[in-house]
Amino acid sequence: MSCCAKQKKETPDPTPNPSFEEPSIHEDYKDFERDPFFAFIPQLGRWAGGIVTNELELATKGIVSAPSFTSKFLKGSYAFYRANPNILFREILSGFTVAIMQVPESIAFSFVAGVPPLSGLQATWWMAFITGIFGGKPGMISGAAGALAVVVTRLTASDGVLSYLTTDERLNVLYMTMFVCGIFQIGFAWFRLAKLVRLIPETGLAIIIFMAQLPAFQYCTAEPLFVQCTVEQRQWLTFSGQPLELSLVLVHVVCCMAIMKFWPKTPKVGKWIPASLVALLVGTLIEWTLFRMAIGQGTRVVEETATIQGDPPKFDWPTIPNDSQTISTMLSFAIQLAAIGAVESVLTLQACNEITDTVPKISDSNQECFAQGLANLVCGLFRGKLVCCPTFLADFTSA
Repeated sequence: MSCCAKQKKETPDPTPNPSFEEPSIHEDYKDFERDPFFAFIPQLGRWAGGIVTNELELATKGIVSAPSFTSKFLKGSYAFYRANPNILFREILSGFTVAIMQVPESIAFSFVAGVPPLSGLQATWWMAFITGIFGGKPGMISGAAGALAVVVTRLTASDGVLSYLTTDERLNVLYMTMFVCGIFQIGFAWFRLAKLVRLIPETGLAIIIFMAQLPAFQYCTAEPLFVQCTVEQRQWLTFSGQPLELSLVLVHVVCCMAIMKFWPKTPKVGKWIPASLVALLVGTLIEWTLFRMAIGQGTRVVEETATIQGDPPKFDWPTIPNDSQTISTMLSFAIQLAAIGAVESVLTLQACNEITDTVPKISDSNQECFAQGLANLVCGLFRGKLVCCPTFLADFTSA
């Protein structure tokens, strides 16, 4: 054989070897088993169970440490207010102001919701008391909510979704709806859902508060009390029909807005007396002196709107029909009201943080949802109207 032939490079055989197999891309996953389609359900259950276990541990610790915590809290509060009497004066004055302002607001929202005014007042008392203890923000006082009253009226109206029930049965469904709504709101707080409200613009709260004031520009002559009039019987005040009464209402509005704007800038007294209390006193003085005595024309007051006499709240478990339509309607409205109340409450909490220049905390929002859920749950058992929104801010409690 020649030298050239020996140095000639051997070329590979282009014919593939049938016994050779290339490694498969799935070789590393041959032992992998896909989870069943509903495998996420037990995983979700374990996740929820972990949350429940953690919350139960916290609740147990809270119950065990409650006596010692209460004792330390009372002693610390006594020492604090004894050393700072000015803060105690401001808080008492702010609470007194809001308590007075809650009366006409609760009656107005009770009328919108189609429930007795006394139910609205009792529910407002329960809400303020419970959220004051368990709420997430000093300076917030919860009360009647206009946004919820508009939704509730679909349950209580004679031509609403429960038109096939009697008036008492519709009210019982409303009270049971409140009870379930409170459970849902406690669940929102339990699963830390308040952080989702940060995606909602705060202008929605301003719109809700503005809409709650519109009934002040309405009148009704068909019944002795405004609350006894139906929606169809209420009429809007106009300059063509009631020019004097509408002008007096606008005078009230302008005076109150001016006081709220400029009173805090008044030297010394502006920092001691809340502007809302001053506006309330000035408006009452103008109504009963200038308007009614001098001009001979007044605007609608609380005693012309509804009677507020009645008995203290009593425990009463609401009984509702057992048919599927009523129960599904009740659950549907409970979810809606719980969501609306949680949103409105957290938005108000954010506004309170801005007013008091405090750093917002998600834990405060969840705590507020829990407190309002507990309050709505209690209100449902004592025949109180659905309330939830802290639409009133005490002026100086967090200053």
